[in-house]
Amino acid sequence: MTMPLDKFMPYPLPPWEHDFRTLAVHCQADEESLNRFIPTPFELASNYIQVAVMRFDCQVPARLYYDAALIALVKYKGITGGFWPFSYNSTDQAMSGTREIWGYNMKLSNMEITEKDDRITGTTSRLGKRIISIAMTPTGKAVKTVDMFPRLFLKATPDQSHPDGARTSVIKMDTRPVPQTHLTGSGEVSFEPSEDDPLHQVKIVKVLGATFTTGHQILPWGEDLG
Repeated sequence: MTMPLDKFMPYPLPPWEHDFRTLAVHCQADEESLNRFIPTPFELASNYIQVAVMRFDCQVPARLYYDAALIALVKYKGITGGFWPFSYNSTDQAMSGTREIWGYNMKLSNMEITEKDDRITGTTSRLGKRIISIAMTPTGKAVKTVDMFPRLFLKATPDQSHPDGARTSVIKMDTRPVPQTHLTGSGEVSFEPSEDDPLHQVKIVKVLGATFTTGHQILPWGEDLG
């Protein structure tokens, strides 16, 4: 008997399922500095961004993992959604799975969310740099947010027979978190300069606030938009 494909791969196939804890700072960025990190064929739809650190207590896959991302709003073929020009993951299993299945452009990093009654912080560290530092002070004040769903990813697979080429496709992933708790407040964000992770080149012109949301989410199969 041969090994089934889903047992051979280092990650489970969708649907993935988890409980999440997401700290997000909502900002407006200088459009020119943001647009340089938006790849063709996407078109930037707004200068609004989210900077987020996320914890996933998983049912599938079984291992807890963290994500972190700078999320931008883009358009493709009349569809608007959230694209991750910078994205990070804490485990080899989730990093390889999200890249190969949906096209998340993940890098392996260390992340942490620290929760206190008067302050919630999130950090992302990679190659000796704290590339993302975000914080929220809960106030209950309303925060303007923009819908970053569905997710849109540019899935690029190098062509093993042509060193200068890659097969690319745009993947739409229709996941909708189901919130259980939601806090709002003031937000802070900073990026430590890094040549390997140049988030600091995205210039933030206004911090609109922060949110801390917990809930449940399922990551389904994606749709290839071509």
